[in-house]
Amino acid sequence: MESLESVLITGTLPPAAQALYGIGFIFIFIFVLSSMFATGLSAALEDLIGPIRDRRLLGITFFVNFILVPLLALALVTLIPMSRQLAGGLLLVSIAAGAPSSMKVAEFTGGNVHRAVSLTILLTLVTIILMPLLLPSILPGAQTDQGEVTVNLVVLILIPILLGILLRNRFGGLADRLTPVVIRISDIAVLVIFLTLGIILLFRMGDFATSSSGTVAILVAILFTLGALGAGYLFGSLSEDSREEIAFGAGSRNITAALVVIFASYANARNDALLMVIVVTFFSVLLISILAAILYRKRFGSWRAARWYRALFEDGTSDA
Repeated sequence: MESLESVLITGTLPPAAQALYGIGFIFIFIFVLSSMFATGLSAALEDLIGPIRDRRLLGITFFVNFILVPLLALALVTLIPMSRQLAGGLLLVSIAAGAPSSMKVAEFTGGNVHRAVSLTILLTLVTIILMPLLLPSILPGAQTDQGEVTVNLVVLILIPILLGILLRNRFGGLADRLTPVVIRISDIAVLVIFLTLGIILLFRMGDFATSSSGTVAILVAILFTLGALGAGYLFGSLSEDSREEIAFGAGSRNITAALVVIFASYANARNDALLMVIVVTFFSVLLISILAAILYRKRFGSWRAARWYRALFEDGTSDA
C-alpha cells in the first residue's frame, strides 16, 4: 500500500500549494493554543465540581472515551489492512479525548454547556497523562521521548487551560471580554487549516480517492466516527439527561492533543500518521455537524437555526 503522504504532498505540487501547506501548519499551533485557552476561559470552578460529584456520569464518560473508542480503533486496525502509520494515527486519535468542539455542539443542540466544558477539561487531563505512556506502542518511527512529549502536552494544552481557568475565576470581567475574541481566533485558525490543507486535498482528490491508502483512510474515518458516536449514544443511555453530550463527545476527538504529540514525536511532520488524524477530523466534523443540525432543527425548528447562524456571524454569540 502506497504512502498517503506520497499521494497528497510529494511530487508535482506547485510552490503555491507547498506554501499553503506551511501556512496550515503554523495555524495548527495557533488553533491548539487558542482552543485550549478558550476552554479554560469557559470554566468556572463551581462548574468543574458538578461532574466530579456525579460518579455515574464520570464513569460512563471515561469508559466510553478511554475503553470503548480505543477498542473500536483497535478492531478497525485489525480487520482493515492499512500501513503502520495510518494505524498509528487512528490509534492516537482514539485515545485523544476531550475535544473543545464538544462545548459548541452542546450549545448548538441545547445541551448543558457548563457540564460539557467540565467534562472536556477532565477528559483532556486524563489524555495528557495517557498519551506519553501509550505513545511507544502506538506510533511507529516516532521519537519515543516520553518526557519531551509530556512537556509539549503540558506547555501547549495544560498551561493554556489553567491560565484560562485562573482568569475566569480571578478576573471574570476580563474573561468575559477575552472569551469571544479567543474563540473567534480559534475558529479562524480552523478555517485556515481546512482551507490550506483542503486545497491540497482537492488538488490531489483524484489521486487520493483512487489510491488504496486514500480509500482506506476515508473508509476507516467514517466507520470510526460512526462507531464512536454509536457507542457513546448506547452507553450514554445509562445517564439519559447527558446521552447526547456523551455521544458527541465520543465522536469528537481531541485533535489538539493528537497534533501536539505528532509534532513532538516526528522530526518530519509530513507523515501518514498526521494525515490520518486530519482525515478523521474532517469526517468527524462533517458527520457531527450534520447530526447536530438535524437535532437542532428537530428541537428548535429551521427558523431558529437561521437566527443562530445569523447571530454567530454577526457578533460571535448565540441566543440558542
